[in-house]
Amino acid sequence: MAGSPVDALSPAIERSQQLLFRSFKADRWFALGFTVFLAQCGEGDTGSSVTAQVPNLLMTMGSGPGAPTDFHKMLQDALQSARDNLGLYALIAVGVMLLALALWLCIAWFSSRAKLMLVESVVHERVDVSAQWSHFAVLGMSLFKCRVVLSVCAWTLGLGSIAAAVAVAYPDLDAGRYLGTRAVIGYAIFAASSVFLGIPFALATAILDDFVVPLMAVRSLRVLDAWGVCRAEVLSGNVGSVVLFYLLRILLAAGIAIAMEVLKYMTCCISTVPYLGTVLLLPIFVFNRGYSLYFMEQLGVSIFPRPEGTWAAYDQWRFPR
Repeated sequence: MAGSPVDALSPAIERSQQLLFRSFKADRWFALGFTVFLAQCGEGDTGSSVTAQVPNLLMTMGSGPGAPTDFHKMLQDALQSARDNLGLYALIAVGVMLLALALWLCIAWFSSRAKLMLVESVVHERVDVSAQWSHFAVLGMSLFKCRVVLSVCAWTLGLGSIAAAVAVAYPDLDAGRYLGTRAVIGYAIFAASSVFLGIPFALATAILDDFVVPLMAVRSLRVLDAWGVCRAEVLSGNVGSVVLFYLLRILLAAGIAIAMEVLKYMTCCISTVPYLGTVLLLPIFVFNRGYSLYFMEQLGVSIFPRPEGTWAAYDQWRFPR
């Protein structure tokens, strides 16, 4: 059954209106905002700041007749400082990495459970943070383990490719030959690894969030079982529709980013404050979550309860132990 990503837009908007506006309750709004806040933790987009810094770096390197020489001197000074204080820098680096790892694991743990809670709230129109938190304990841990494995693989391969690029390019960079043969090869290794590693891992993460997580929440499946169902019912025979879905996702993300930027200035940056911003932008988050759910329905995958379905029946589900 071919699904249309465009046809999923209207019911996703309708679901957002029904859940948030037609039976408006302030406590529900703030509770659901808290769930979304937990689910989105650790997923802030820093790409724009990085992109903004690249031209500045290039301008700094290319401004004035002595700029390349100054940059080379800075590089040499940094390398010499690292050699002179290798033990101290290594100790600081290990400490920072361990602290960052512990913080990331904590965020990934509670956000994994919150992602399932958000799906359940959109599907069944119920917001009960305490009950849902307990309800998804087992499946949340299953999702957490999957996300950790995926991230570890991505970081290991990514850091390995960066190390290889630096090892190849270092002799030319150390000598100030930034367009030397080895330097160019190092750049090529970095660019190729960014494409051939970044795209597959980004796609796997997107499929996990858009399709696997809803199947886990709706059918009470552990993550590997949900991946199997996703491959059989969502991806098999629907590659073209899924590609169109993600192309439309990109366009929607661009539009949403513009709208959020406008709202930031309209609210005097209140929309950028953690949690408060989530509450203000809640309709966007609910629509974004509902969009993939209704696209799965377009593909013939049962997500939303049929008229005879009730929350009481849902409460009788038992997760695998």
